[in-house]
Amino acid sequence: MKRIRRARPLALVALPALVLATLALGWRDGRRHALPNPERPAVAAAARDSRALTEEAIRLYAAGQFPRACERFSRAVDDDPTSAALRADVGSCFEGWGWHALREGRPDEALLLFRQGLAEVPEAPSLWKGLGLAAVHAGRPDDAFDPLERALRAEFDPEVRLLLAHLYEYRDDPARAIAHLRAVLEREPTHAEARRLLAKVEREARAEAGFHRDVTPRFVLKYRDARGEHARSTVLGLLDVAAERVDRALHWKPRDPVTVVLYERAQFRDVTRVHDWATGLFDGKIRLPVGPTLPPAAHLQGLIVHEYAHAAIHHLSRGRAPRWLHEGLAQALEGAPVDPMLRVPGSVTLAGIEALVADPDPLRARTGYDLALWVVRDLLDRGGTEAMRELLGRLAAGDTIDGATLRVYGLRMAELEAQWHRLLGG
Repeated sequence: MKRIRRARPLALVALPALVLATLALGWRDGRRHALPNPERPAVAAAARDSRALTEEAIRLYAAGQFPRACERFSRAVDDDPTSAALRADVGSCFEGWGWHALREGRPDEALLLFRQGLAEVPEAPSLWKGLGLAAVHAGRPDDAFDPLERALRAEFDPEVRLLLAHLYEYRDDPARAIAHLRAVLEREPTHAEARRLLAKVEREARAEAGFHRDVTPRFVLKYRDARGEHARSTVLGLLDVAAERVDRALHWKPRDPVTVVLYERAQFRDVTRVHDWATGLFDGKIRLPVGPTLPPAAHLQGLIVHEYAHAAIHHLSRGRAPRWLHEGLAQALEGAPVDPMLRVPGSVTLAGIEALVADPDPLRARTGYDLALWVVRDLLDRGGTEAMRELLGRLAAGDTIDGATLRVYGLRMAELEAQWHRLLGG
């Protein structure tokens, strides 16, 4: 069995949202090239007064009409281009619109909006922070470092430092991650999340001291030298098999190489702190307890496919897939068979399965994994991998699991649970 920790949500964006944001970027240039109309009535000329435009923009912004509000603020700046206060209003409008887009699962649109705000107020730390967070949510973490570091140069922000620590840890740069976490703890010694992450990064750094690194187009493999050439080449070969299998099913190829770390079992327990029954972990990196003597090839292949599938599911759903879906789909992709004798005497609920797959008791956890696989197989029977990809995409875009299943399978989750209850002999 394998265990995955839920990471911060890291989304697919609809074409209309991109078009809307592109129009926002074009407003001011379009106006500046327009010819004045000498016959325009005096009322229209008065409407361009910066104070009237600003007051109207404030009312529109309060009503959530961001495009019209930002357009009015921008016109006010055109009437008084030397006003720093009016430029700040434009930046704040695009910032609010950007955060709104980000909350609704449209990070690509948010990126454009935050950049538009920065065009007016290039030193605003809140806009740089938004730009960095939108890059993370859009699945482009490498684009987040510069804006987040720029935000920190302007003001101390513990949440920005914490996010950068996560990003540097993901990039395999523990020294910078530790520096940011210690900076947080200097100001806020009781910051629980910073303390937890610092302990984890320091454990990882100690365990991986002296590790070797092999870099391929798809993977960064970290291991001790004692593992030997045969074990190293075997694992790399199986990783390529896993990538091809998951890509065929889910059409996912990572932007950057996936980091895979091979530990001795004791090291794996020390670094991950997972349940004793866990045989692998994906937490942004694939972590495997594989000693110098490799397990049988079939077992190792299933383990590697399973954990690589977690990476794909996490990225395709932007971290929003529930754990039962993670574990059921990962097992399905590794080729695990459904138990034909599986029966559940009580009701079958996804909340119950979610609790079981995280249970420290191995027997209860095994039941949870079996149920998760059964449920995902049922979903695959209903729509195949194409529907499953759509389900993950809708979760990435911010849909709830209930809303996503209704749009993909035509059934609400309660209806599906009732059918599963009947089929499993409840």
